[in-house]
Amino acid sequence: MRRTKMKEEHQDKDKEEEEEEEVPQQLQEAGQPGEAKALEELNYHRIREMIRASWSVGYNMKKPTRWDVLLKLWSIVLIASSLASYYGHWHLFIKYIHDIPRITETVSTTFQCLIACVKMVYFLLAPRKFYVLLRRVCCHELLQECELLKFVADLPIATPLRRKVDEIMNRSWINIRRQLLFYLGACTCILLNYFVTALAINLYRYSTRDQDNFEVVLPLPSLYPGWMDKGMTFPYYYIPLFLESSNLYVCGMGTVGFDVLFIVLCLHSVGLMQSLSHMIECSTSSLVPPEHRVEYMRCCIYQYQRVAAFASDLNNTYRHMIIIQFMLSLIIWGLILFQMSIGIATSISTTLRMFMYLAAGGYQIVIYCYNGQSFATASERIPKAFYDCSWYAESREFRQLTRMMIMRSNQTFSLDISWFTKMSLPTLMSMVRTSGQYYLLLQNITQK
Repeated sequence: MRRTKMKEEHQDKDKEEEEEEEVPQQLQEAGQPGEAKALEELNYHRIREMIRASWSVGYNMKKPTRWDVLLKLWSIVLIASSLASYYGHWHLFIKYIHDIPRITETVSTTFQCLIACVKMVYFLLAPRKFYVLLRRVCCHELLQECELLKFVADLPIATPLRRKVDEIMNRSWINIRRQLLFYLGACTCILLNYFVTALAINLYRYSTRDQDNFEVVLPLPSLYPGWMDKGMTFPYYYIPLFLESSNLYVCGMGTVGFDVLFIVLCLHSVGLMQSLSHMIECSTSSLVPPEHRVEYMRCCIYQYQRVAAFASDLNNTYRHMIIIQFMLSLIIWGLILFQMSIGIATSISTTLRMFMYLAAGGYQIVIYCYNGQSFATASERIPKAFYDCSWYAESREFRQLTRMMIMRSNQTFSLDISWFTKMSLPTLMSMVRTSGQYYLLLQNITQK
C-alpha cells in the first residue's frame, strides 16, 4: 500500500511538472499570433497615408467591411465625372487645335486622367486580390511560414540570423515609407497648385468685376461653351467645377493607391530575396553544426519556392496593366517638357507648375523602373549566394542540392511590361530619350 501511494505521489508530481513545462510553451505559442498581429498593425501604420488616399477614391485596402459597397459607388461617381469632363477638354482641343502651346496641357491632363481611371477600374474589379497581397506583406507571411527560422531555433545561429532578417525587412519598410511620402507630397502639391490657383482667380474676379458675367477659370484647362462666361452662378459654374475637380483629384490620388501598393509589394519582395540570400550564405557557417546543414539547405530551398511564387504573383498582377502607363507617359513627358520650355520665356508660374507636374507624373515611371531594377538585382544575388557558400567542403547530398539550386536560380526573377520589355533602369533611360524626341518634334512643328 505504501509503495502504491508513493508511486501515485510521484506520478502526480510528474504530471504537475509536465503541466508547468507546458504552460510556458502554450504562452509562447499564444504570443506568436499576438506578435504577428502587432507587426501587421505596425506595417499598416507605416503606409497609413496610402490607405487613406485609397479610401478617398473609393477602395478599401484593409479588411472588407459593410461600407465597401458605398466606397465602390463613390469610386464609380469619380470615374464617371472624370470621363464626363472630357467634354470640356474636347471643346478646348477643337477650338485651339492650331495653337499647340494652348492645348498641350489639356492633352497631358487628359492622358493622365485616362491612366488613373484604368487603374481605378482595375481596383474595382479585383479588390480582394490586392487586399490579400497587402495583408501577406504586412504580416510577413512568408517569413512566418519559413521552416528555417523554426529549424534553427535551438542552434547558435538563431539569434544573429533572426536579427539580420529583421534588419533587412525593417530597411525595406523604411525605403517604402520614404518613397510613399515623396510621391504623396508631389501629388498633393500639384493638386493644390491647380485648384487653389483657379479658386483664387475666380474669387478675385468675383470681388472686382460684375458678379454675373465674368469668365471663370476651372481647375484644369477646359472649355464649356455657353457656361464659362456667366460668373459663379448656379449651375453654370458649379457643375463644370465638380467635373474638373473630380478629374483633377482622380489624376492625383487615383493612382496613389495602385502605385504605392506596387512599391510595398516590390520592396517587400526585395527584402525577402535579400534575407534568403543571407540565409543561404550562412548555410556553411560555423554556427550551424555539420549534421544539420543538409536540412538547413532544404529549408532554404523551401523558402526559395515561396519567394518565387510571390514574385510570380506580383509580376502577373502588374505586367499587363502597366503597359498603358508606359505608353501614355512617353507622350505626357514630351508635352510637359514642351510646356516648360514655353513657360520659361512667358510665365514662370507655368514653368513651376510643369515642374511639379513632372515630379508627380514622371515619378510614376521612376517607381516602376527603379524598384523593378532593385527587384532584378536582388534576384541575381540568390544564385551567387548558393555558389559562394563553402559547398565544396560539405557532404555529397549538400553538394547535390547546391548544384541543383544554382541551375534553378539562374532563371532570375523580373517584372515585365506586358510582353515588350522589363521594368529596369535601361527602360527608364530609353523612355527619357523617346520623350525628348517628342519634345523636339513639337518644337519643330511650332517653329514652322
